[in-house]
Amino acid sequence: MASVDDGERTLASGQIVQVNPSSVLFRTKADCLIFNELVRTNQNYIRNVIRVDPLWLPELAPQEFTANG
Repeated sequence: MASVDDGERTLASGQIVQVNPSSVLFRTKADCLIFNELVRTNQNYIRNVIRVDPLWLPELAPQEFTANG
């Protein structure tokens, strides 16, 4: 996910989302988040969120990410 002024942008679809207000990660900035649930209300909220090091992505999801970019 990439941080933007009004939330985060998902890598897969480019949607603008925000961390759900009930999350401990609400209002924190992170280079990379992985989420399990997208809740659509008046905004797109992500739930079940974990902060990860972006360098881990090739190992976590090699089919989507490569070490060289």
